[in-house]
Amino acid sequence: MRTRFIFLILLICLSHISHAQVLSFSDTITAYNNARMKINKTGMQVLGAWGIANIAEGSIGYFTAKQDEWKYFQGMNALWGVVNTSIAAVSLSAARKESREQLTFQQAYARYHANKKIYLVNSGLDILYLGAGIGLVKYSETTKNNPALFSGFGKSVAIQGAFLLLFDNIMYSSHSRYSPLWFRIMNEIHVSGSGAGVIHTF
Repeated sequence: MRTRFIFLILLICLSHISHAQVLSFSDTITAYNNARMKINKTGMQVLGAWGIANIAEGSIGYFTAKQDEWKYFQGMNALWGVVNTSIAAVSLSAARKESREQLTFQQAYARYHANKKIYLVNSGLDILYLGAGIGLVKYSETTKNNPALFSGFGKSVAIQGAFLLLFDNIMYSSHSRYSPLWFRIMNEIHVSGSGAGVIHTF
C-alpha cells in the first residue's frame, strides 16, 4: 500500500514536470514567433512611412519642378511611394490576421525561415534596381532621345533601390539574430517512431 502511494506521488510529479516542459517549449516558440512578427510589423511601418513621404514629396515636386529631369525624378519617386505604401498596408493587414492564428512549432519555424528567404531574395532584386537606375543615368549621358527622362527615372530608381537594399538587409539581419535560438530549440525536437519528443534545456 505504501509502495503504491509513493508510486502514485511520483507519477503525479512526473506529470507536472512533463506538463511544465511542454508549456515552456510552447511559450518559447510563441516568444520567437512574436519576435518575428514584431520585426516584420516594425519594418512595414518604416516602409509605409518611406512610401508616404515619397508620395507627398514626389507629388509636390512633380507639379512644382521647373526642370524636366527633376519632374521625372519626383514623379517616379511618387510611383515608388504608391507601390511601397501598398505593400506595407497589405503586409500589416496580413500581420493582424496572422497574430490571431495558433501555429504549430513546425509552422512557426517555416514562416521564420520563409521571412528570411524573402528578404534575402529581395536584396538581390534591390541590387538589380540599383544597377538599372545607374544604367539609365549612364544611358542618359549618351542618348539624344529625351535624356532628362532617363536621367530623372534612373536617379529615382537608383535611390529607391539603395533604400530597399539597406531596408531588406536590416530586416534580414534582424531576423538572423534569432537563427541560433531557433536552431537550438528545433534541435531539441527528436522524432521517434511513435511521434515527436522534446528535450528542453532550462
